[in-house]
Amino acid sequence: MVPLALYAIFAILLPKLFIYAAASGPDRIENSLTNRAASPLTLTGANWIWSANYTTANTLVALRKDFVPPLGRSLIAAEIIMTASTVSFYVNGELIGQNLPPSRWQYTGRYCVDLLPSFNVFAASSSSVSIPKAAAIAAIRVTYDDFTTDTILTDTSWRAHPFVAGFEQLSFDDTAWSTAIVKATYPGAPYNAAAVASNPPVLPLPLTLGIAWIWTDAIPASGTIPAGTRAFRRTFTPMPGQVPMFANIVIAADDLYTLWVNGVQVGTGSNFKTAQQYTVNFVSAPSEVVFAVLATNSAAGNAGVLFAAEINMVPSGRANCTAGAWVVGDTDWVSTVSAIPTGWQAPGFDDSEWPLVVAGGDLSCGPVGKHQRRGGFTAGECLICALIIR
Repeated sequence: MVPLALYAIFAILLPKLFIYAAASGPDRIENSLTNRAASPLTLTGANWIWSANYTTANTLVALRKDFVPPLGRSLIAAEIIMTASTVSFYVNGELIGQNLPPSRWQYTGRYCVDLLPSFNVFAASSSSVSIPKAAAIAAIRVTYDDFTTDTILTDTSWRAHPFVAGFEQLSFDDTAWSTAIVKATYPGAPYNAAAVASNPPVLPLPLTLGIAWIWTDAIPASGTIPAGTRAFRRTFTPMPGQVPMFANIVIAADDLYTLWVNGVQVGTGSNFKTAQQYTVNFVSAPSEVVFAVLATNSAAGNAGVLFAAEINMVPSGRANCTAGAWVVGDTDWVSTVSAIPTGWQAPGFDDSEWPLVVAGGDLSCGPVGKHQRRGGFTAGECLICALIIR
């Protein structure tokens, strides 16, 4: 990693945010998000599992794990990390987290839940655009009333079946289901599991983990994006009962950006080869987190915004357990293509008519522009862009 050439700290106490910022080295995009995990729960030893009956891409598979504590012990809580191409995760019939399209298998969701004293059900529905890469993985640490723990890993003790309504409920009978098949043990295929980032992340978090350069959906056929300024927004809504505590953010733009979080200006940057890192602490828990970026392409050519944020949350009524979710550069962002309205940075602003952005290549492929195609990049194009970046 390139040593830090600039290390600046500033703290501003605002009505809703407390901001920490640090700039990275000037030679290439770097970042070092702080690992705030209090416990070492990892995917080590877990297996990528799936249903043997999955033969059609983009169809849902249901996964279940029934768990009963050893005799004489009662359960009180669980900490969970899980990921898949797409996934909705349930505990005892309650939806506690989702990773919906576009695929973000590189990022584990972290969940904290209270458990019933005896019988509990962990369940997930998932799908994949690729049959060879269809798989899910999880690690679940359960805590007993004497504060000892056990860890449940995805393996052949889980059951798998084509999706059936109500499969996540405690009363559902899965005895006729087949056991899940193991496709690989972490960190093996079907995905490059070594690149899966826990949440909070292991240092350093590579910006290449599925994070794309994004720009407004108004790219000329020539690929030469005209000079101009565009506004970008992404709204994150936590699951019920999750209270946002802080967000770690890494951002860069070609050429200039200003970042707001929930209407408060956080920072600016003016070199797409240098990413800035910010930590935003929420003084009062928001019901949603709105990231707003004003990006300027100074001269006709390539343009783009590169963004990654991990939002860490405490479930209501819980302590010493952190839930987490990711917001990254992808096609869930929206952007203006014409005039920028007043107040667009604020929570509650109606951006429903804004078009979705275009997602380009990852860090190695550079900002959106002449190498951008909706079908993706070739290896040769990425090499060219990578040389430009370095």
